[in-house]
Amino acid sequence: MESSNYHLAHILVIPILFSLIFYNSNFSGEGDKNNNEYYFLSLNFLQNSYEIESDEKDENNNNNNDSKETKEEEEEEKEKDESENNKGKSIFNFVAVGDWDCTSETEDTLDNIIKQDPEFVLALGDLSYNGKAKCWLELIEPIAEKTKIVIGNHEVDTSKLRKDYMNYFGLENQYYSFNQKNVHFLALSTETDFDEESEQYAFAKQDLEKYSKDPFIDWIIVFYHHYLYGSASGLEEEKDFRETYHPLFDKYKVDLALQGHLHVYERTYPVTFNDDDEDEPIVQDNNPNLYKNPKGTIFLTVGTGGAHDMQLSSLKDFSVEGIAGEFGILNIQIESDQTPLIGQFIENGKKQKIADEFKIIKDNKT
Repeated sequence: MESSNYHLAHILVIPILFSLIFYNSNFSGEGDKNNNEYYFLSLNFLQNSYEIESDEKDENNNNNNDSKETKEEEEEEKEKDESENNKGKSIFNFVAVGDWDCTSETEDTLDNIIKQDPEFVLALGDLSYNGKAKCWLELIEPIAEKTKIVIGNHEVDTSKLRKDYMNYFGLENQYYSFNQKNVHFLALSTETDFDEESEQYAFAKQDLEKYSKDPFIDWIIVFYHHYLYGSASGLEEEKDFRETYHPLFDKYKVDLALQGHLHVYERTYPVTFNDDDEDEPIVQDNNPNLYKNPKGTIFLTVGTGGAHDMQLSSLKDFSVEGIAGEFGILNIQIESDQTPLIGQFIENGKKQKIADEFKIIKDNKT
């Protein structure tokens, strides 16, 4: 409204001013001085009114720009909040995958991991297949600081290669443990002494005993390389390791056992060790996807990091899901109330298809 008034003033004043200028040009003498003063006064009035209008326009433009910037900032903040909500409602997430190599499929695996934005990555062994650590360490550089490894059979091809990996990741032993919020992780090695007389066994037993009693720990997850149970075609399970450690997993209520070596994805039901037939663990819950206070450990093979794929035979009775010929990662989320755990096998590629999903709910630590 004010801007319209200024335009009206211009329309009225300009003709008057030109009339005065014409009138002023027909006179001379002392009156010229007064007329000239009036003439300059009129010009000043016009200039001032124009400057006021220009200032008003600039202020309106600035307000519009400020409003636009504020709106953009609000949109960005909204998108950020939505992104955080979508990442969910979880305390944290982590990724696990093994049998990487240094291929284009491995690069796709890395992209998949980065998109999940995990707090850390569990590399389940067999990292590089060319006898050197360099290519794999260079490839994972974007996630190296949050990667934790276990030693696979390809890492012990030479003592130098094993030391290169262990030195890079600051490992004194091939077995270790750590906590992340309400989850305890135990890394074991199938590539060093593991019998009941070994230092590794003593460490594992003491570690599991301690954290199974910890009131702040709701979940126990073990990871290693050679797989203990699976439906492989022509690749044998690590039976000695299984006979030694699965009873420990039962005793101390291990929730998940993450493994590689077999280049497929496979998930078992919650199972316990079978003393009568070690090849046939006892299924404790045959629900395909949802487990409430399960009594046994779920074994997950995730050898899908990028090395050449392998095949599965028909799934064994203890196995609920098997995927061959696809590369991808296992993404685990611990939800905000700390009791549900959600696992997803996410295939590589733009679509990031969720090919398998399961959920464990705990009401207590029985």
